[in-house]
Amino acid sequence: MRIEFWKRLPLRRQLMLAVNGLLLLVVVLFLVVGHGVRIREAKQEKRIALREEAKTVYESIDTIANRGNEAIQQLIDDVCARMNSSESPGHHIAVEWQGSSMQAKSHGRASHDMFRAMRAAAGDSNHPPTDSYSLVAAKFAGPHGAIYVSESESTALRGARQELLRQVIVVLFGSALAGLMVHLVLRGVITKPLRRLVDTLGRIGDGDLEAKAEERSCQELTYLSERLNAMTKKLATADRDRRLHMKKARDIQQHLRPTNGEIEGVETAELFEPADDVGGDYYDVIPLGEGRCLLCLADVSGHGVPAAMAATVIKSLVLEAIELTDSPAEILTRLNRRYAAIIMAGHFATMVVVVLDNTAQTLTCANAGHEPPFIQEPGQTVTRLEIGDLMLGVDETLCYTEQSRSISGGSKIVLVSDGVTESFDPDDKQFGTKRVSQIMADSTNGVAQLVEDFSEALKRFRRSRPPFDDTTLLAAELVKG
Repeated sequence: MRIEFWKRLPLRRQLMLAVNGLLLLVVVLFLVVGHGVRIREAKQEKRIALREEAKTVYESIDTIANRGNEAIQQLIDDVCARMNSSESPGHHIAVEWQGSSMQAKSHGRASHDMFRAMRAAAGDSNHPPTDSYSLVAAKFAGPHGAIYVSESESTALRGARQELLRQVIVVLFGSALAGLMVHLVLRGVITKPLRRLVDTLGRIGDGDLEAKAEERSCQELTYLSERLNAMTKKLATADRDRRLHMKKARDIQQHLRPTNGEIEGVETAELFEPADDVGGDYYDVIPLGEGRCLLCLADVSGHGVPAAMAATVIKSLVLEAIELTDSPAEILTRLNRRYAAIIMAGHFATMVVVVLDNTAQTLTCANAGHEPPFIQEPGQTVTRLEIGDLMLGVDETLCYTEQSRSISGGSKIVLVSDGVTESFDPDDKQFGTKRVSQIMADSTNGVAQLVEDFSEALKRFRRSRPPFDDTTLLAAELVKG
């Protein structure tokens, strides 16, 4: 009976049902498989973001570890409270630091089982998984301990589930439209023209925006070809606009760079290599008058356009602060207060500010979780000014401290971002701070040559491996009187 019923149907309807049935089956399989892929990608992206946060928290804890466990507890409580109050309601941080274990307590999720679940979710083979918690977690381990950062799985996968719902709606609408299209176009031979159109679409999807659709076998395909060509033209225009805008963004960032060689008694040079078209590192050399100048370097978490925008905000806040004070500690305190109020939660930044006084032969420094400056006086080994407070954007009420030391003429000062010290070679070895000190010790010429030495050393070290983060280095030398 069913076969007879099928045979009595018009050919057009048979084809429409067969094509739409097969299309529906393919789409359902695509949705099922695609949803699984999106879930895995969403978890992986979240783990990468959490590991970046864990790395940043580790660096901050390493900076303040000498203050004791109470300071570490306060840091992770502040970070967790800020994240849980915004876009990450399931956010949690746990710390294993020099034999001590701590968890954020600001949201009431701290427990032994929670810590165990975080270790398991972060891939710690010594801790089997537990069914008590559904977490996405990441771990960053260093010489002094390990940082675990987690988020509830439901929060991390919310976007993938919403995308599935949107696709289902689109598929239902598209299926109805496809049925109508099949009914209209199954009056002639269309297989080869459609195949050529699909090939053209594939070329466009692969980035060939010069591809043209030339199908004219029927009115419908003629219209489709014209619309496809119009779409390709718009895509090409949009791509040119995007490239132009990114070029303008690069030009603006280059324009914001300092002009060296204009400060009496101080010579400066820099290395600036963004990982993307624009970078999230900010550095500056600002004359203060009377033989004094300000050097600063900031590193916003992440890179690309969002980080570059945050770096531009930092520059404007620095210029605003030095109108009122030239104290590095006060500059960071004022900047942090404004930065925390302006920037979205989670966009932390590290920063170091140094004031050189060539007349008094002194150096004054304040540090917000950044790499301490490297200092080499003539004939002496390279030292570092070990001072540090919390990074910018964590605690807007924090008052930063500063430290001063004498410095002689001919001394060199080098500030670096972690894109220098944390560069990796193809064997996953890190450039490290010892290489920075060694390059300074081996360089006997001025700061321009010193920066060139750093550039060549980084190229040799990385070999063919591209940098994963913005690379910035600022060098200064007090000219001997």
